[in-house]
Amino acid sequence: MNSLFEIKVCGINDEVSMNAALKCKVDYVGLVFYPNSSRNISINLSRELLKSRNNITKIVALTVDPNDDFLNQIKKNINPDYIQLHGNENSRRCLDIKHKINIPLIKGINVRNKIDLVRKNKEFEDICDILLFDAPSEALPGGNGKKFDWDILKDFKSKKKWMLAGGLNIENIENAIDITKAPAIDIINFSFSSFILYAFFYRIPLIQIASSS
Repeated sequence: MNSLFEIKVCGINDEVSMNAALKCKVDYVGLVFYPNSSRNISINLSRELLKSRNNITKIVALTVDPNDDFLNQIKKNINPDYIQLHGNENSRRCLDIKHKINIPLIKGINVRNKIDLVRKNKEFEDICDILLFDAPSEALPGGNGKKFDWDILKDFKSKKKWMLAGGLNIENIENAIDITKAPAIDIINFSFSSFILYAFFYRIPLIQIASSS
């Protein structure tokens, strides 16, 4: 684990990327179960990719407004460490899912301004286990590669661990961490660019593992 912050690599849907992530022992791996996403993965393929899962990397199943049947399928076939809810789920629905599925929750939250941040943090921090702050978008609920105004998160405090997402790359990640002091970041799996970022922050030897996978 990075002593400065945790790293979640989201959108893995191929064997090479999964093997590299697990060998690098990234803190979290995100599997996207959302048909409208280019990084969507089937339950069957995810089962295959997770055959070599370790006891360090946490597996996150990302869903968008899922019904109970689909969540039960994910639990039965994958048994993820976290369910990420990245749709329009309100606090009541999150609490309902937590009671029924009994898996820790990550709630994806699109941040528009400081007032919006404070309101949504208050709504979800007593229910969800991790909050993930992302850029608002009219396209997909998340994973659009767009950043938001990080100054919104300056001096932000929450009862729960939180992650910064949205448009993070090798050119801006240091500035993003400096401004927000985020305890965890979420980066998209773009042809190993995420692992380059991972190595860039004090894990340089690990990139050799990823490159040789």
